Amino acid sequence: MRRSAGARILLLFAAGCLLAVWSPALPEWSLLGLLSALALAATLWRPTRLPAVAVLGAIWVLSGARLQIEKQWPPDRAGEIHVLTGTIIDLPRPRDESVRLLFRPDPGQLLPAAPRRIQVDWYRPNAHLEPGARWRLSLRLLPPTGRDNPGGFDYRRYLLSQRIDARATLAGSAGPIDRSFGGGWIDRLRQRLSVVIQAETDRLDAAALKRALSVADRSAIDDALAERLRHTGTSHLLAISGLHVGMVAGVAGLVSAIVFSPLLLVIPGLDRRRVALIGGLAAAIGYAALAGFTLPTQRALVMLAAVAAALGLRRAMAPAQALLIALAGVLVYDPLAPLSAGFWLSFSAVAVLVWSFAWRSPGRRGWLSGLLRAQVVVLVGLLPLNAGLFGQLVPGALLANLVAIPLVGLWVLPVLLLEIVTLLAGLPELPALIDAETGLVLLLGWIEWVDARAWSQWSIAAGGPLALAAAAFGGWWLLGPPGWPARSLGAALMLPLLLPRPEAVGSDELTAWVLDAGDGLAVLMVTPDHAMLYDTGPGDGAGQDFIGTRLNDWLARYGHAQLGHVVISHRHRGHSGGQVSVLALSRPDRVYSAIDGVGRPCRAGMLWTSGGYRFEFLHPTAGLPDLGGGSSCVLLVSGPGGRMLLTGGIDRAVEARLARAYDGPPVDVVVLSSGGHRRGTSAALLRGFSPVMALAAVPAHDRYQRPHDAVRQRLEDFGVGLLTTGQCGALRIRLTPDQSTEIRSMATLNRRFWRPAGQCP
Repeated sequence: MRRSAGARILLLFAAGCLLAVWSPALPEWSLLGLLSALALAATLWRPTRLPAVAVLGAIWVLSGARLQIEKQWPPDRAGEIHVLTGTIIDLPRPRDESVRLLFRPDPGQLLPAAPRRIQVDWYRPNAHLEPGARWRLSLRLLPPTGRDNPGGFDYRRYLLSQRIDARATLAGSAGPIDRSFGGGWIDRLRQRLSVVIQAETDRLDAAALKRALSVADRSAIDDALAERLRHTGTSHLLAISGLHVGMVAGVAGLVSAIVFSPLLLVIPGLDRRRVALIGGLAAAIGYAALAGFTLPTQRALVMLAAVAAALGLRRAMAPAQALLIALAGVLVYDPLAPLSAGFWLSFSAVAVLVWSFAWRSPGRRGWLSGLLRAQVVVLVGLLPLNAGLFGQLVPGALLANLVAIPLVGLWVLPVLLLEIVTLLAGLPELPALIDAETGLVLLLGWIEWVDARAWSQWSIAAGGPLALAAAAFGGWWLLGPPGWPARSLGAALMLPLLLPRPEAVGSDELTAWVLDAGDGLAVLMVTPDHAMLYDTGPGDGAGQDFIGTRLNDWLARYGHAQLGHVVISHRHRGHSGGQVSVLALSRPDRVYSAIDGVGRPCRAGMLWTSGGYRFEFLHPTAGLPDLGGGSSCVLLVSGPGGRMLLTGGIDRAVEARLARAYDGPPVDVVVLSSGGHRRGTSAALLRGFSPVMALAAVPAHDRYQRPHDAVRQRLEDFGVGLLTTGQCGALRIRLTPDQSTEIRSMATLNRRFWRPAGQCP
C-alpha cells in the first residue's frame, strides 16, 4: 500500500510538470508563491493531497522557467558590445566556416543582467578552441531568440531548455588568458578523442557517426545525413542513449564481478552481485560523462541507480516503477527538461515498451520475433509524437531498425568502445574487418537504401491538439496488455491523425504566410487551386537553405504536393538562396524570375489567375537593364478578398514610377522592400497604393536596424500599421470576401510562455 501511494505521488508530480509546459504565460512570483503555500497546505489533507502534488509539480516547472527567463539578456539591450572574460564549456561545434561554442563569463560582469551561459558564433576563428580554456572576448550580445514558423523547429524553446542566457557574435578582439584552463578536463578529453576518431576514419559520414556514438559530438553530421536518419527513424541509435549506457553497465558489471571477486574474501557482507552493481554503475557514470551527461544518459543513470539500489537491497522493482523514478528524478534535477523534444521521445519510447511488454510472459519466441514486435510497438506508440513534432510518418523505420538495432548494439558500439580503450591505452588498432567503421559503412548503405524507397517516409499535416491527444490515447489502448478489450477502438482514435484533413482555404479566399526566414523573404500563398511562392528565403543557392527541409510540410498542410507558381524577385542570397530546393518542387514553365537563366523572365503585364485571384507583375518592363534590386519582380495580388503588393527589393525611384502608373483601389497589405531598408518604402509608394498594413521580413534584433527609423516614421505619418517577422514570427494573411483582411502571427496562434506576444496580433 505504501509503495502504491508513493507511485501515485510520483505520477501526479510528473503529470503536473508535463502539463505546465503547455501554459501560454508565466504567473508572477507572487502568484506562484501563493499557489505554493496553498498546495503545501493541501497536502496535509488526504482528499486533496494528490491534486496538490500535481499543482506543486506545475509550480516547480513554471518557477524554473521564470527564473531562467529572467536571467536572459534583455531585448532592449540587444546589440550591445562588451568585453568579457570567461571559460569555454562543452565541445566547440565547427559548422562550415564558423565555430559555435558555449561561453561562461566570470562572475561580477555586466551586473545585474549578467548572462551565465552565452552561445557564441565565431566566424573563422584564428586559434584552436578547447573546453575549459579561458578567453577574453569582445561580444555583440543578443537575446536567445529564433525563427518561429508553422510546424517549424522552435529554436527559442531549445535555447531555453539548454539554459542559454544570450546569443553572441564576435565583435572585435579575442585572446586567451595566460593559456590557463578553468576545469573541463573531461570535455577536453572528449574533444581529443573526437579529433583522433576523425583522423583515423576514412569515410566522413562514418567518422561523423563514430564521433556521435563515442563522445556525443554531433557537429560533423551534416544536414543531408541528419535528414536521412530522421526519415528512416534511426536517429535514436546514433546518439548516446539508454541502450548504450545499459550495455556499458552490463559489460562492466560482468567484468567487475570476475576481476574483483577476491574482495569477497576480505570485505564482510560483500557479494558478487553488489560488486557487479558497483562496477556497472561506475562504468555507466563514466560513459555518461564522456557523452556530456545528455538527457538520455541522465534518464538511463537514474533508472540504473534505482534498479541497482533495489537489487542491492534485494527488493523487487517493476520496470514501470524504475521508469517512473527516472522520470521524476530527471524532472527534479532539470525542471526545463520537458521543453526538449528528446525528453518526450526518450521517455515515450521506453513507456510504450514497458506498457506493451511488462504484462506478457517471456514465452519461447526468438529474439527476431521480439525485435520485430518491439519495433511495431515503438512505431505505433510514437506515431502521435512523430506527427506532432516532425509532421511525418515513418513506415521505413520498421525495416531500417530491424537491421540497425542489432548491427549497432552487437557490433558497432562494443567495437567502438574497445577502440576508445585502445586509443586511451595507446594500443594498436583493431583489424579492419571488425572495426566500427566497417559496421557503420554497412549501416549507412542500408539506411540509404531504405530512405530511397518512396514509401519509407510520408509528410503529413499534423492535426490539432485534440487529434494528437486522441491518437496518443488510441495508441496506448491499441498496445495494451493481453486481454485488453476493444483494441479496434484504439485504431479508430488514431485514424484522424493518419488521415488528416488539410487546412481548408475557402472559395474566393487566399491565405498567405510571410515566413519567418531570418535575413530574407519567402511568402507562401495558397488558394483552393494552387500553392505559390514569392521568393525562396536565405541560402547559398546550392541546397543549403532555409526552406528546403520545410516546404514539403507546408504544402502538405494545405493538401498540395507541388508549387503551382514560383517567383524569384531578384538575385540576392536572402531572396533567391533557396532556389535549388524550391525548383525541385516546381513546374519549370511556371517559374518567373529576374535572374538570367532561371525560369521565365518576369515582365510587367504578365499575369495568371488562381482561385478567383489575379497575380500580375507590375515591374520590370521589357528592355530594362539589370538594376539589381531595382529590377525585382513586383507582384500585385488582387481578388474578391482584397489586394496585396509584394515589392522584392526595389528602391524609391522604381516605387515612384509604379505609384504614378497605378490607378487601382488601395492595397490592404504591402510587403516592404528589403525588409524596410531606408532606400525603399517611399512617400510616393505609400501615397499611390495607400496600404492599410505593412509587413517586414527581418530577423529579430536585425543588425541593420530594419525597418529603418525613417521608414517607420513615414508609415506612421501615412497611418499605416507595421508588423515584423522578427518580433511576431511568421505572419498569416487571409483575404476573404466581404470581410476585413485578417492578419495573425505565430506569437499568438501558438502561444507559449517562452514566446512573448507583445503587440502582435
